[in-house]
Amino acid sequence: MKKGAKAATAVLLAFSLSGAYASATYGEGSAFKDVPGDFWGRDVIEWAVGNKLVDGYPDGTFKPAQAVVQNEFLAMLIRAYQPVDFKPAPDSSDWASPYVDYASRLGWPVVQTSAIDRKASARKALTRGRAAQLLASASGRHYSVDDSIRYLLDVGLAEGKEERTPEGFGKNDTLSRAEAVTFVQRLRANESRLRPSPGSLEVYDLSKLNTVAYANKTYGYSFKLPAEWAGKIDIEEDGDSVRFIHRASKAAGGLLFSINVGSEEDYEQTSELIRTVYLGVKGDRHVYICYPSDVQYSLEDAKSSAEYHDLFDGIKSLKPTFQWRDSALSAE
Repeated sequence: MKKGAKAATAVLLAFSLSGAYASATYGEGSAFKDVPGDFWGRDVIEWAVGNKLVDGYPDGTFKPAQAVVQNEFLAMLIRAYQPVDFKPAPDSSDWASPYVDYASRLGWPVVQTSAIDRKASARKALTRGRAAQLLASASGRHYSVDDSIRYLLDVGLAEGKEERTPEGFGKNDTLSRAEAVTFVQRLRANESRLRPSPGSLEVYDLSKLNTVAYANKTYGYSFKLPAEWAGKIDIEEDGDSVRFIHRASKAAGGLLFSINVGSEEDYEQTSELIRTVYLGVKGDRHVYICYPSDVQYSLEDAKSSAEYHDLFDGIKSLKPTFQWRDSALSAE
């Protein structure tokens, strides 16, 4: 076994930084009669129900293709994070108000509804484009629908139905329950907390967000790091592994992520143990991100741990900037 796989084994501990990342694994059967064992979204549906984001129906169905409305999607998002400053109203007939109000306080582009028109508005299905805009807002962005989709596609929070464009994403298509919980799980895996959205509309441009270049001379690959990482990380190169470390958390480990190069077998063994993101391959060299599996920041230092999490959330923006310096990238 190569160094990368050995290192992954060594750091595998009881809990991870993104506890919601791994979807549950179930047997051949399903808890819902309309979600067969081979249904594409079965595992994430079971995860969402198990974590109390959403319920099934009394008749034993989940209705994965049923349309989702705004307030249902907001409830799924907020329940996934359980923010300490959120107060639900479980015994109120107007159950959605706390979710809409909370999203409004964070500056997300939500449609406010009164008790009078709540029933009418609740029948209006949410589009995939509007869902993308809410997800981008929950990530601390303020983009148009199209820019929100481009952002989600670039950072790996979404995939296009036909191609990686707003139209190929199906921005005007109705969001289904299965798609909704999938989006929420992906956000939960990549964002450590729900974020406020800036007041003014931004124009999405990944090249302006990621401006700090890193180039690996040994293997000939490069990518760009988020601008806010400048002056806050140390980079330690060690053979086929490169470690990116948060300076302020170094006493507690400080590892944000590592980039490993190895064989296909190394990658497969590592990805079975810890969370990885595949970047590309040239010849027999496979390059991939490895996330840490244990806490790498001080629980007693609120300031440095908050900065660590802010930097950690930027890892998802690395993949679209990855390239081979001397030839085109060949990726899975």
